[in-house]
Amino acid sequence: MTMIDTWVCVDDEHIYPASLDRSNRWNGWVSPGFTLDAVRQLAAHTEEAAEEYGYDCVDQIKVLDGAPEPVVLHIRWQYLSDEPTTAANVVKPDADGRYWIGGWEWTWYEVEDGPLFYTKKAAYEARKQVLTESARRMGEIMRTQMPDATSCLIDLTSLGHIVRVESRDGDDWPTGTDADAEDGYGPFDTETLGEADEVLRKALDHGRDPINLDVSGWRPARDIGEPELHRVVFAPLGQEAAGDGPLDEARTKATEARRKLLTETVPYLAADCRAACPDVAGVLVDPTAEQPFVMFLVDDPKGVPSIPVPNALAKKVHDRLTEMFVYRPTGADLTACGWAEAAQPHMDGAHVITFPAE
Repeated sequence: MTMIDTWVCVDDEHIYPASLDRSNRWNGWVSPGFTLDAVRQLAAHTEEAAEEYGYDCVDQIKVLDGAPEPVVLHIRWQYLSDEPTTAANVVKPDADGRYWIGGWEWTWYEVEDGPLFYTKKAAYEARKQVLTESARRMGEIMRTQMPDATSCLIDLTSLGHIVRVESRDGDDWPTGTDADAEDGYGPFDTETLGEADEVLRKALDHGRDPINLDVSGWRPARDIGEPELHRVVFAPLGQEAAGDGPLDEARTKATEARRKLLTETVPYLAADCRAACPDVAGVLVDPTAEQPFVMFLVDDPKGVPSIPVPNALAKKVHDRLTEMFVYRPTGADLTACGWAEAAQPHMDGAHVITFPAE
């Protein structure tokens, strides 16, 4: 049995420092042990979850102080009426003071990057908020000329644009009839459609991955047999227009979260690069490419690289960079976070990061 110190999560919301043996798994889930401090964090979070969702839905961890030693209880309120003798048990520490909680019972998974988990989560939530506010703002714009508009269908190819607007009463645009007028825009003028399209395109500037769009409510229009299009649902009819303010605020927060992700991921990127190439001084990347990794830089991070082809360990570097650039950082984002434009004139858009000395 090989024990390691790492981080674990069970609810996609919180992480805890833990010890575990990666070979000890239940249906793929790990079985962690915790210090008393970590157990106190877990106890506080299970209390919050029980209050929010109900005690009959959540296992609860409690730490009872006052005795010669703190006592840790694992309470399963949902089993109290059927199995009162097993609904709770005392969790005793092992010889190293670790409390083993939820092993072979809870869906614990390892989070190797530790605190970076929260930075990734914040960037993800900020991105979702931009999509939510963009949908609201597009609806407000379209309703200036189609008051009962409820949603629109968008085409993600090229820059992205609105191809259809759906209404509560079924008076959708386009109709495919003379009602669309000679220009084909129906109730809309070019300025209104252009303004809504601009909101859409700015939302897509930082990613158009179908999975990320789907979880934010921008879902393929399979119900009408057009899964290549995505439906964006507007805010409910009758909701007071909020204008550009909330969207501008969401964009600002997304920029901050995106840049924080870039900055805080660099130490992890440096470690991955050094595992693949011990003498690495930096890395050259193309953030716009599907595979952003270009090459390691060894002798002179601003000059000619000496290792143009990555070895097998560099897959982790590829994966790390893909995570870093998932929200399509701009050149301004990269510059603000310490990246420099590549000196090679034939590599437009490529950037270099130089790692701090160990």
